[in-house]
Amino acid sequence: MQRTDFGRTAGRLLGRGGLIAVIAVTAFGLVWTLAIAALHIGQSINANPSYEVIVATPLDDRPDLAGAAEIQWASVFIVPETPDATALLLESIAVGSRYAVGMLAGILLIWLAVRLLRQRSFGFGTAIALGVLGVAMIAVAVAAPQLEAQAIAVAIDAAGVPTEAATTSAGDMTESIVIPPTPHWQNIDFSLLALGVVTGFSALMLGRAARLQHDTRGLI
Repeated sequence: MQRTDFGRTAGRLLGRGGLIAVIAVTAFGLVWTLAIAALHIGQSINANPSYEVIVATPLDDRPDLAGAAEIQWASVFIVPETPDATALLLESIAVGSRYAVGMLAGILLIWLAVRLLRQRSFGFGTAIALGVLGVAMIAVAVAAPQLEAQAIAVAIDAAGVPTEAATTSAGDMTESIVIPPTPHWQNIDFSLLALGVVTGFSALMLGRAARLQHDTRGLI
């Protein structure tokens, strides 16, 4: 049976040319991501934003609907006539933070490739960089969706749309109301959160390995 030389195979895949290609492609991706982020944030600021909300309507206002339910729920998009500056700021921070963490990962990848080109090992510095990336991913996964939900709530409140129902003495709703999303743990980006946790654990293991390597240096 022919023996496979994994060292040579890895060398071909991650040789000098391959590392340079990784750096070039990642650098292009960073520039592209920065351009897309600027375009996305610019559009959200300059264009009239739309917000998806839930509308609750009493069935008395819709006699064509039959059933035992007393309230109809529908998902609609609301476009405020005058965008609220605070809502735009919150949404821009939420959107920009997602792009920022992706660019941070790209910068770290380039740094690792440069270290390999210079034949440097991965030590405490690499572990710290991975730890910073993991913490950033976790923070964005938790905070960005909450900021987006808060931005919608602020925009709806600034537009003067009714969010609290007027009721009769019997407790029945008398008008349609808008129910904006509220910050909640279910809004968390669990995919990005899991990726951040894995990156954080990788940083801890790399730091432990670097410490062991430092402690055993000169013993063998």
